[in-house]
Amino acid sequence: MSSPVVERRALRFSALSASFFAVAGLVIGLSSGSITILFDSGYSLLSLVLASLSLWALTHAQKPADEHYPFGRLTVEPLAVLVKGVVIALVCLFSLVSALWSLAHGGRLVALDMALVFGAINVAGCLATWWRLARYARGSHSSLIAAELKQWKMDTWLSTAVLLGFLLTYALTFTPLAAYARFADPAMVLVIVAYFLPMPVTMIRGALRELMFGEPGGGVRRELVGQVADFDVQNEDLRLARVGNFLMVDIQLDKARIDDAEAIVESVTRHCKRRQLRPVTSITLVT
Repeated sequence: MSSPVVERRALRFSALSASFFAVAGLVIGLSSGSITILFDSGYSLLSLVLASLSLWALTHAQKPADEHYPFGRLTVEPLAVLVKGVVIALVCLFSLVSALWSLAHGGRLVALDMALVFGAINVAGCLATWWRLARYARGSHSSLIAAELKQWKMDTWLSTAVLLGFLLTYALTFTPLAAYARFADPAMVLVIVAYFLPMPVTMIRGALRELMFGEPGGGVRRELVGQVADFDVQNEDLRLARVGNFLMVDIQLDKARIDDAEAIVESVTRHCKRRQLRPVTSITLVT
């Protein structure tokens, strides 16, 4: 199965899962009065929007070059990941402010029976979605699927933390400290946001690196140098940049060895195909 087909299936599955959890979380959150569930629901709704954004980015990244975009649309994928990271960070910050406001105004009571049922279902569903996306991502180097995996990883741990928090809150109501149970809901949001805020920061940093044509990681340079070693191409002769699923390769080649150019390009293409990357290869002739 081709990589674009896998990406589309994974992103559509992610969008369907997110829509279910967003609606369910919104209904239960409003009914129970829990800002933690509302935050979880908001994140699921955000996942739906961002999965749709990823599908749009995938469609446009596949389009060939034209008179308006003579070099194609290479930066669409990292741009989509950047938007995801920024929006997730904003949601975390908004939830942080809401939780602090709730604590400052005496906390809030939550219908724990509804919250516990929703929490258990949410954990199971998020875990299943994360597992399914991980299977789609197996052997794939798609930055869009990787971003979806990070989102659902965050959502799975978030849902687990919420469920554990509600269980502890429920247990607290049977102790002499029952009066403090009203502070548990906003306190959980503070802990969750503090733990997960670095994830969108990592997404933003990685997307900016790709948008600025930064050097790819993951041993790409080392492997490519080994691939073209038979043509006497040295490490310093290669300029590399990873942009989404595209690997931009510029090779400095002596004019006297112009006959090797076609074979070198074919070698780079084979290497990229094994890594499920799309090469954009150029040869710079030097004396």
